[in-house]
Amino acid sequence: SAAAAAAASHGPVPLHLAPPPQAVAASLSVPGHAGAAAHTYRHRGRPHGGGYHTAELPEELLAVIFGLIGSSDLKRCSLVCRCWLVVEASSRLWLALDAQALLHAMLPGILARFPTVSKLALKCDHRSESIGNPTLTLVTNCLGPGLRRLKLRSLRIITDDGVAVLAAAATNLRKLSVGSCAFGAKGIEAVLRSCLHLEELSIKRLRGLAESEPIAVSSLRLQSLCLKELYNGQCFSSLITKSPNLKTLKIIRCSGDWDLVLQEVPQEALLAELHLEKLQVSDRGVAALSGLEVLYLAKAPEVTDVGLGKLATKSPRLRKLHVDGWKANRIGDRGLAAVAQKCASLQELVLIGVNLTSASLELIAANCPALERLALCGSDTFGDAEISCVATKCGALRKLCIKACPVSDAGMDKLAQGCPRLVKVKVKKCQGVTPECAERLRASRNGALAVNVDTPGGAGELLDARSVDESGVLENAGSDTLPDDLDDRIGASDLSCGSSGRPSGWKARMGAFMSRSLSVSMFRRRPRVSCYES
Repeated sequence: SAAAAAAASHGPVPLHLAPPPQAVAASLSVPGHAGAAAHTYRHRGRPHGGGYHTAELPEELLAVIFGLIGSSDLKRCSLVCRCWLVVEASSRLWLALDAQALLHAMLPGILARFPTVSKLALKCDHRSESIGNPTLTLVTNCLGPGLRRLKLRSLRIITDDGVAVLAAAATNLRKLSVGSCAFGAKGIEAVLRSCLHLEELSIKRLRGLAESEPIAVSSLRLQSLCLKELYNGQCFSSLITKSPNLKTLKIIRCSGDWDLVLQEVPQEALLAELHLEKLQVSDRGVAALSGLEVLYLAKAPEVTDVGLGKLATKSPRLRKLHVDGWKANRIGDRGLAAVAQKCASLQELVLIGVNLTSASLELIAANCPALERLALCGSDTFGDAEISCVATKCGALRKLCIKACPVSDAGMDKLAQGCPRLVKVKVKKCQGVTPECAERLRASRNGALAVNVDTPGGAGELLDARSVDESGVLENAGSDTLPDDLDDRIGASDLSCGSSGRPSGWKARMGAFMSRSLSVSMFRRRPRVSCYES
């Protein structure tokens, strides 16, 4: 038949040849007789009229199956027959559209075909003309309160008024992500006033903030906030300081001084996860925070051992610490010792460019028994003595990553007798470590230890020494010996690196850095490579 020929050629079945769906639930599931059901499928034979076995599957089962496959395969499935077309349309919850100006004429038909969509992404190429406010009105009319998640990218014609109209209808919106759009703070404020159930908000490269006044509203249910590459991002400070349920905060490559904003975060806040990257923030801002469980501190050269020590004192439940000092020589053994003394729950530590020694490693191993993941990159002082300290004293360690450090086979061999729970070791760009050492480590655990050693210049070598983690480079200017009264010194030291007391030369350098970084980072992104990638 024609349908059989189409099936043999793996092409779509013409709609007029596909039989209507027939419910045969009894033949699909018979309690206690799985073998009989399988026998029914094997011997039932092809239905008459050129149909297929799948034509008899319930639509509910097809919907479950369609929910497990990817977008491109889902599109192909919708071309098989009329039944699959209907089921695919009625079960689709998410939709990503190319938001060029031509979309306006087609959007009503698209949204009418997918009435259950609750997650919508509208993205436009930066070289093309994007949709405008009238198209957002169509989205409002078709989806309205059913919209739960919305992503807007490179919509340069959308204004604050268009966003306000959309927000007024999408009152059940839970997650909003905007990037490279031209509207400003008033549009975001309209969303906050109308969408009272908003839980996640991401604002990236928003171009209409240059002269925006600070918004006057907060969000009662907001749990996650991301501000990235914004000029005058401080206009959203009320979201940081007055959102009582905010738990995750990311401020990445935003211009201006952020010390005052962080200092206004109330002590009773629920903030548990903080990401600060390439930011003008000092000890005063960091030391004002408390109760953190996760801290990513990347390229914040004004933060020193003093600020990190004060934060550790007020964050005893800290579980993850990633530090990128950007070769600023501000954090080292003293700050890490303070973390070791105050944060006994530390499980993950990533340090890149930190010239730490065995003195701080011994404190970390002794006071942080739950440490499972350790990564070090670009440390000039992390050698065989330090890796021996890790091997003998970090008994709970499961994953270890070392990159661009002066370790050798002699130090790495110590891991064969230590770290009984170790399951994965990665070594990159360490000239003293050979593939033979990796074989010895594998053999010492009867193959249960995964060892990945990339020799310099090998195929597995990464291009950038800072690609181990997003939190890049850190160096230490401290001495090798730690004073007995370290705790008192850190607690009583004056925070002399605050925003109000910076030298004029430092301000000039930071101003030049921020202006340059904003102009460059908007057009160039570096891929993220995790130290613990599979």
